[in-house]
Amino acid sequence: MGFVKRLKSSRSFRRSRSSKKLSKSTPPDFTPGEFVVDGHYDRAFSCISIATGTFSDESVYIIKDGSLSSPGNSNSTESFSSFSDDGDAADIEGVRSTSGSNLSPIREVLVSRMPRMFIRTVDLPTMKENAATSLRSSHANLSEDGYQDHLHRPSSSIPVSSVEDDPKEEWIALDDGNENKAPLTEAAMKALVQAGLGASLNKDMWTPNASSAKLLKGGVWDDVIFADGPVSVPYAKGTKNELDVFVWSGNFSHSYYGCDIPAVRCSAIVNMSPANLANLLIDSERVKEYNKMSIGRDDILVLQDDGKCVTKVSVGKSKPPMLGKTLQLKTLLHMEQLPEEGGYIIVSRAVAHADDAEAAEDPKIIHSEMLMGINIIRAVVGEPDRCWLTNLNHLRSPMIPMFMAKKLGLSAAVNFINDIRALC
Repeated sequence: MGFVKRLKSSRSFRRSRSSKKLSKSTPPDFTPGEFVVDGHYDRAFSCISIATGTFSDESVYIIKDGSLSSPGNSNSTESFSSFSDDGDAADIEGVRSTSGSNLSPIREVLVSRMPRMFIRTVDLPTMKENAATSLRSSHANLSEDGYQDHLHRPSSSIPVSSVEDDPKEEWIALDDGNENKAPLTEAAMKALVQAGLGASLNKDMWTPNASSAKLLKGGVWDDVIFADGPVSVPYAKGTKNELDVFVWSGNFSHSYYGCDIPAVRCSAIVNMSPANLANLLIDSERVKEYNKMSIGRDDILVLQDDGKCVTKVSVGKSKPPMLGKTLQLKTLLHMEQLPEEGGYIIVSRAVAHADDAEAAEDPKIIHSEMLMGINIIRAVVGEPDRCWLTNLNHLRSPMIPMFMAKKLGLSAAVNFINDIRALC
């Protein structure tokens, strides 16, 4: 059962976007009458079979997930409250209910809903520790016997038919089914950030391409390339060498999904403040400013956006030249400030969405996966309008042969930096 959302009686019927219509029926011994809601008689309905459950002492009817009696519906996807004669109630025909004088008013209805979005976490070294810490602090009264797969502990399978089960995999839910964070979401964000920072600073993981190796020979950039905090750059604004771009390729050392696909790391100076660059990259409405192939990115679920921290799921589409098809990425995006002053990190990871299994396949769309995406933005000491950007991409696309993935990834990384710089 998913998490429970409490809905106050609003004398209306609200259908969720993904739900199906309820079947409407009356029992054979049904006698028209009136229904009491919040101390008033409501003449719109008599009886509608919505679920099995019980009234609490406070007249709260608890509806169990999967208990709807409408044919073909195995999960609760509706929100219920009292009904009125106008508005959406007109959609339900001719149903009325009987009630005695001792009928308790329905003040609230609790509807359980299932999570819809999931991410892989087995490759994140600190995930288990973070999850245990998070549950101890936020669900201290919940015993392990009450833990639910995906919500309180990872599971090797997910309710998405388009994803094959892998006994080595671990999935957690991002949402609780009601567009709120699931219990392990913050633990997963912390683990993603830690894994991203660790990979970006792992010198043994990365091999520079020929041009970058040549630029690094003099040692001028040694204190900047793998810096773990604000940097002092060796070249002033406006000088030729400030335009240097460094790219590396490498492979993650784990043995999980996507380990055979090369990753690309790229670093460069950007003449933009860290905050302005972070806001540019996280803002879906501005993607086309620096990505000429983009045809848009839409936020389909926002779990947090308080200015300093953003967690959301977005769908981005692009149309590379000569491909003839649209590339689509459904991705978790998480931005937060780094501990040091003026720094930011944005991590991204592919999302498995339960709705995808229900959608018809479009032959003109190619679904790619961001296995790990990282943008680390470091402040430049004494220069508030400059920053040091490190970008890491680990991308899986079925249309890109393995032998071409590395070459295309290195080229795309340089283009990304140059397109960002064009906005400065």
